Amino acid sequence: MIYTQANAIKQEPMKVVLVAVQFLVLLVLFGCESTRHSQRCDVSIRQSDETIIIGNLIKDTSGSEYGAILIRDSRIVDIGETKDIKSKAPDASVFDCSSSYISPGLINPHEHPDWSGGFPDPMTRPVYSHRDQWRGVAGPEYYKVKFERVEEDVQKFWIELRHLLSGTTTLAGSGGIAGLVKNAGYSEEDKSRYFYPADMETFPYGFSATEELMDFSCPLAATDSRDPEVDSPAGTCYVPHIAEGTNCTAEIEGKFYLDYVSKNPGRRYSLIHGVGLSRSDVERLKGLDVTLIWSPRSNVALYGSTVDIPNALRAGARVAISTDWSYSGSYNLLEEFRCAEHIDNAKWDDHLSGGDYWRMATEHGAYSLSVENLTGKLEQGFAADIMIFRRRTNDPFADLLSSQVSDVIATFVDGELLSGYSGSFDLSKLPAQCSHHIGQHFICVDYARDYSFSHEELLSSNKEAVPLFSPDRQANCE
Repeated sequence: MIYTQANAIKQEPMKVVLVAVQFLVLLVLFGCESTRHSQRCDVSIRQSDETIIIGNLIKDTSGSEYGAILIRDSRIVDIGETKDIKSKAPDASVFDCSSSYISPGLINPHEHPDWSGGFPDPMTRPVYSHRDQWRGVAGPEYYKVKFERVEEDVQKFWIELRHLLSGTTTLAGSGGIAGLVKNAGYSEEDKSRYFYPADMETFPYGFSATEELMDFSCPLAATDSRDPEVDSPAGTCYVPHIAEGTNCTAEIEGKFYLDYVSKNPGRRYSLIHGVGLSRSDVERLKGLDVTLIWSPRSNVALYGSTVDIPNALRAGARVAISTDWSYSGSYNLLEEFRCAEHIDNAKWDDHLSGGDYWRMATEHGAYSLSVENLTGKLEQGFAADIMIFRRRTNDPFADLLSSQVSDVIATFVDGELLSGYSGSFDLSKLPAQCSHHIGQHFICVDYARDYSFSHEELLSSNKEAVPLFSPDRQANCE
C-alpha cells in the first residue's frame, strides 16, 4: 500500500505534464486550422475599371515579396509597393489578401477536356509499351482501357471548373468551353473557339503508329525519316503526342519528330510525354528549342516509366508539366505536383525543387504554347491571370506542393474573379455573379448570359463525375 501511494505520487506530476502536452498539441492544431480558415481577403468593390490585388507576390523562384498589382483592361499595368499602387488608382476595387501568396495562374499545356470526364478503368495496369496497345489498335492481345468522350457542355464546364478551382487559368486541349479558363487549341471549322491557337495533335504518326511505322526498326539508319501530320498554319505552335511509350515505335517517333523540327523552323514546337525518347534525342531538345511536356502520373500508370527529368534538365531542356486526362492522369495540377514529387523522391533522390514545379506550370507552360509574352508571369503588360493560395510557411513553393484545392483562395482570369474559397471572403461584398456555391467554394458565373444550363443543372448533371475537390479514385503514381 505504501509503495502504491508513493508510486501514485510520483506519477501525478507525469500526468500533469501529459495533460499539458496534450493541451499544447490541441492548441497548435486548433491554431493551425484556425489560421488556415481565417486567412482572409478583405474586399472593396467599386465602380471602376481598375483592380488592385495585395499580397505576397511570387515573381520568380527566389521566393515572394510583399506588394500590390494594379490591373486595368485585363492586364497588369503596374506592380509595386502597396502605398504607391493605391495612390495611382484611388478608386480601384481592392482585394487585400496580405496573408496569402499571389502567383501567376497555373498553365496546363496538355489536357483532353473532351476525354477527361471519367474515372480510371480499374483493370488498367502499367504494362503497356505504346499508347496503341491500351487504345486497342495494336492487336487483340492487349487489354483495351475503357474511356468515354464527353459530349455535353454542362459536363465540359465541370471538367474545366475542376482545373479552375485548383488555380489553373490556361488549359490546352481540344473540346474546351468558353468562359472559365483560357483554352488553347486549334479548330479549322471554328477559329474563335480557342483563346490561344495551338495545334494539339494527338496522333502525329497516324491513328496506329505501330502499323504506320512498321517498316522501320531500331536502331534507325541515319537516312530514315517520316514527317508527322501537320495541318495547322505555320504560325500556330505545334504540340503533338510524341514517343508515348517505351518500345521501338516510341523511340522512332521521337527521332522522326525532332528531325522534322530541325528541317522546318519558324514555329514554336513542343512534345507531349516523350517517355520513349532516346538519350541522344533528349539532348537535342535544347538546341531545337522543343519544350518537353511531362505528364508523370499518366506515364507511370500506363507505362510504368517516365522521362528522366533530371537528365533532361542537365541537358538544358525546358520542361512543362501537365495532367493529361482523368483516366490515367491527375485530376488537377496540384495533384500532378504531388505525383511528380513522389517520383522525384523515389527515383531521383529529391533532385527537383518546389520552385522547379512552379516554373514548369507557369513560365515553361506558357512557353510550350508560345504565349510566354502574354501570360504566366506577374509582370507589367501580362494578362492578369492570377492564383491566390494559402500561406503557411515562408516557403511559397513548399506550400504550393502541399496545397489542396481548399487552399486555393481565389483564381482570376484577365483580372476577373472567377472562383474562390468561401471562408476567405465576406461573401456579401463580392459581385452578384459570385453567389453560386459548390461545397465551400463559390464561382462567379452569369449562367443566363453565357450558358444553356443553370447552376442547379450543373450540380445535378455531374453527381457521378470526377470530383472537384477530392483525388478519390485517381490513377496510381507508384
